[in-house]
Amino acid sequence: MKLSSIKFEISILYTAILGLILIAFSFILYLISNSYIHQTDQQLKIKAQAIDYTIKSYLSVLGENHDGLVQAVNKTLSMKNENFLQYKTWKITQKWRKQAQSLNLNRDYINFVNRDGNEVFSSPNFDSRLCIFFLEDIQFLQGLPIEYRTLSIKHKNIRVINYIFTDKYIGRYLIQVGEPQDYFIQQLHKWLFSIAISVPLILILTSFVGRLLANRILRPVYEITNLANRITQQDLSARITNKNFGSEMEALVQSFNEMIARLEKSFKYNEQFSYHVAHELKTPLTIIQGEAELMLRKERTAYEYQRALKIITEESKRVRQTVDDLLMLTKLGYQPEAFKFEEFDFTEFFIEIMEQNRLFASKKGITIKMHLKNLKSPLILKGDRLHLRRLFFNIIDNAIKFTPSNGSININFDLEQNKIICSIADTGPGIAPENLKKIFDEFFRADNDTAGSGLGLNIAQTIAKLHQGEIQVESQLGIGTTFKVILPLQG
Repeated sequence: MKLSSIKFEISILYTAILGLILIAFSFILYLISNSYIHQTDQQLKIKAQAIDYTIKSYLSVLGENHDGLVQAVNKTLSMKNENFLQYKTWKITQKWRKQAQSLNLNRDYINFVNRDGNEVFSSPNFDSRLCIFFLEDIQFLQGLPIEYRTLSIKHKNIRVINYIFTDKYIGRYLIQVGEPQDYFIQQLHKWLFSIAISVPLILILTSFVGRLLANRILRPVYEITNLANRITQQDLSARITNKNFGSEMEALVQSFNEMIARLEKSFKYNEQFSYHVAHELKTPLTIIQGEAELMLRKERTAYEYQRALKIITEESKRVRQTVDDLLMLTKLGYQPEAFKFEEFDFTEFFIEIMEQNRLFASKKGITIKMHLKNLKSPLILKGDRLHLRRLFFNIIDNAIKFTPSNGSININFDLEQNKIICSIADTGPGIAPENLKKIFDEFFRADNDTAGSGLGLNIAQTIAKLHQGEIQVESQLGIGTTFKVILPLQG
C-alpha cells in the first residue's frame, strides 16, 4: 500500500482517531483516579493529625513518659468507652470517640511504631501479615514529615499515610493510617493498566480494520477505474450497475455514468455529423470533378464550356455555403464570447431587415406584408444584432424559397409577458407532420429542397436559445407554414 494513497490515509486517520479516543478516555480515567487519590490523601492527613492530637492530649494528662505513651496510644487506637471513674481521661475519650466515628476510623488500619520498627502499637483490626506490609521500607521515611503509599494486599488496595509523630520528651514515632480503596477505584486502576497494555494491540487491529473499511469505501472508485480502462471510442455503452454503495459514492457513480452517457451521445453526434458533412460535400465535389473531367476529354464548344462553368460555379457556392454554415455552428457552440450583446430598438432593426428581404421576394413576385399595429416603439431588445439578423434572414429566406410565385408572406407581432413574438407565415406547400420535429436538426432538408445545406434552421434555433428565446413552427400541407420567433425584451 502506497504511503500517498487514499487507502493509507484513511487507515491512518481511522487509527489516529481511535488512538486519540483511547488516550482521551485513559486521561479522563487518570484524572478521576488522581482526584480520588488526592481526596483520600487529604482525608488520611486529617485522620493522622487527629490521632496525633489525641495522643498528645492523653500524654498531657497521663504524663510525658514511656508508660504514659503506651496508655495514650492504646486508648487512642482502641477507641473504647471509659468508665466515668477514669475522670482524668474520660472527657478526652468521649470527645475522641465522636471524632473517630465522624472520621470513620473504625474501618481503617492504624499503626503506631517507632522509627526502627521495634515497638509497634496497632488498631484491633490489624493482623501480623498486614503489619509486615505496613512496616516495609519505613527506614526510608526518616526525616520525612508525610509520605503516602499504596499497598496491594490480597487483591485489595490500601492507601497508607506515614505521618511523623514528635514529642520533646517521647521522641519520634510514626503514625500509619491505611484506608481500603473502594472497588470502583481498584477497577479504575485495572482499567488503566489494561488500556496501557492493550493500546498497541488495539491500534494494530484498528489499522487492519481501517484498511478493510478503506477498501469498502473505495470500491466504487476501483470499479470506475476498471470501467474507464475498458471504455474505448468504439464502445461507450458500459455502465456501473452496482448500487450497494453509500449515498456519496452513489452520487459519484451516477455522475460518472451520466458523463459516459454524454460522451457516448457526443461521439455518436460527431460520427453522424462527420457523415453528414462528408455526404453534403461529396455530391457537389463529385459534380465539379465530373464536369471538369468531361470538358477535358475533348474540345468543346463555347456553349458547353459555359454550361459546365455555370454548374461548377453553382456547386462551388453550395460547398462554400455549407462550409460557412459549419463554421457558424462551431462558433455558436464553442465560442459564445463571439456574441456582442447590446440594447437596441427591435422595431427599427426589423424594418431594416424587411426592406432588404423585399428585394429578394420581388424577384419571385412574392408580396411581404408586415403588420406593425401591435408593435409599439421603442421595444428594447438586448442581443447580438449581427446574429439575430442571420436568424431572421434564414427564416424569411426559407419562406421565400418555398412560397410559389405570386404568393405572399405575412409577418405579425405580438407582446406576451415581456416577450416579443414574431410570426412569419408563408403560403407554401407546408411541411409533412412527420418532418416537423426534424426541421431544426442539422443537415435535414425537405424533399423539395435541393439547394440548401440543411443547416439554416438549426443555426437560427441555436441563436434564439443563446438569446434565451426559441423558435416554434406550425404547418399544414397545401396551406403553408408559420414560424414563431420568441425573444425576451428588456425591462
